[in-house]
Amino acid sequence: MLQAWRELQRIRREQAQLQEMPVAQLAALLANINRDPKKGKPFSLQDFQLFASEQKAERRLSAEVAAVALALKHDDKAPPLLVSCWNEVLASAADGTRMPEVRALHSDDEAVWVLAPVWEATGIRGGLVLVRGQISGTVLLRDLDRPLLTHRLLVPARPGFGWIEAGCLLLSAED
Repeated sequence: MLQAWRELQRIRREQAQLQEMPVAQLAALLANINRDPKKGKPFSLQDFQLFASEQKAERRLSAEVAAVALALKHDDKAPPLLVSCWNEVLASAADGTRMPEVRALHSDDEAVWVLAPVWEATGIRGGLVLVRGQISGTVLLRDLDRPLLTHRLLVPARPGFGWIEAGCLLLSAED
């Protein structure tokens, strides 16, 4: 089923790319007419194609993160911020992926989530870190499946009101 969904997405992307080609050609022509010839190379058609197929589609999320996200969605425990990167989750999903031992960590108010965490010497590297709001500093995170198991981690400050980052390292907080 996942393979069929990916194939449908590929077909839709190719159709959108064909439909936008005349507009992209006009935009490239207009930009090149008004461009200063002393500054850089001319614009190409691909510079104005929003749905251009990517030569090397790199997965931004690991298959383990995708498996955890799908499981959380199935259990109705998925954090709301996960919706904003759901296409990447589906694109990263792979058949036969083993569920990590620790699926997720979350704060008590569920404003901070760490999916598929991996322990390193200095802390935890989150497969995917989701932060809702302007939260930074020491945060107590609880294991989703073993609620009595907690970790104090330092959440870095980021601009804006909430952020999502794959592979973010959260350092252990000093007591």
